[in-house]
Amino acid sequence: MMFKKIISSLSLIIETAKKEKQLLFKDSASIEIYIGCVIAVYFFYTFVYSPEVFTKLPIAYVDNDQTTISHEVKRMLNDTESLDLIYEVTSLEDAKKLFEENKINGIIMIPKNFSKDLQKPGNNPTIAIYCDASYMLYYDKTLQAVSNSLMAYTSQLQLQQTMMSGVPMKEAQASSKPFNIISTSLYNLDEGYATFVIPLVIIIAMQTLQLTGMGVLYGTMRENNTFSKNFEIAKGRFGYFFMTIGRSIPYFIISMLLFLFGIEVIFHIFTIPQRGNVLEVMVFLIPVTLSIIFLGMSLMNFFRNREDPIMLLTVFSIPALMMGGVSYPTLAFPLWIKIIAIFFPSTIGVKGFLALTQAGASLVEINDIFIQMWGVCLFYFIIAVWTNRRFLKK
Repeated sequence: MMFKKIISSLSLIIETAKKEKQLLFKDSASIEIYIGCVIAVYFFYTFVYSPEVFTKLPIAYVDNDQTTISHEVKRMLNDTESLDLIYEVTSLEDAKKLFEENKINGIIMIPKNFSKDLQKPGNNPTIAIYCDASYMLYYDKTLQAVSNSLMAYTSQLQLQQTMMSGVPMKEAQASSKPFNIISTSLYNLDEGYATFVIPLVIIIAMQTLQLTGMGVLYGTMRENNTFSKNFEIAKGRFGYFFMTIGRSIPYFIISMLLFLFGIEVIFHIFTIPQRGNVLEVMVFLIPVTLSIIFLGMSLMNFFRNREDPIMLLTVFSIPALMMGGVSYPTLAFPLWIKIIAIFFPSTIGVKGFLALTQAGASLVEINDIFIQMWGVCLFYFIIAVWTNRRFLKK
């Protein structure tokens, strides 16, 4: 009797999986969003940020001082890998015109009497830097290159002035540079933006586009009132429980293959580091994928037609990205945002995925995150079972 029930339950799981796959692949919009858009985002988003380190950014140099020191500053700036001072103009207005014509990405202006002010004790002369802040990488690289060059130059100048006062070279070097600073960027040696953002995009894009694709399909079923008819086979006792498992199988297989494609193909093509064990990464992605699937089933309560998920989930994709820590440190979030963030599978999923793929951690080392991810999965599984039961009885 028990064996017969097990066979019957397995048969129900398989049949509902087949039905869900059939419905999914019949809806071209769902497939395009779920599979086509995920692959497109993986490729094009990574391609856009693939030049991780910008070199020779075109800069205009405005020298209002015209002295040996201002020319030396220009030479040092031009010797940096990041900048290329291709224009030397006589006024800020001329430089602005070049910027407005998109010929340059920044302006460096040396003020008049810069050399005199620099050599006066206690004076702190200023250099004006106008950076293109519309693109974070341009702004960061320009500012960093100018800051490093000027720090090196002022240190050299201070050394010369100290030696001219009669201090021996070794003592002068010690006073101008009392200690060495060695900066090492952990896990992102080139400080590239692609290495920073693409692992997050792998998770966020999958979550947003999979939920949208599922929502379009479920919105269609609600709009046409065909859900109960499509899964009539599951109307027996506890059928909704096994139907939930069966319906998740097609999405689980597709999503895991897309994740594997992102890790093994996209990371390899665009040289994104992958320091973890691939098997452990895929094991961690099991509860991440299931959480997204069961969340998608749960959201059927809110989708009355096929257009609803496109509008709703597009709006929530940006908060999901921010809650992953891409633009603001999660430690600085207010408590209420941290609580809301837990209910996004991507929040915990991103933490574990980054730890495994970028920091090279093992699954044992992030077992707390792994357990939390299964907790989110169980939470949405319960809601998904209730949702399937609700709509099956309609």
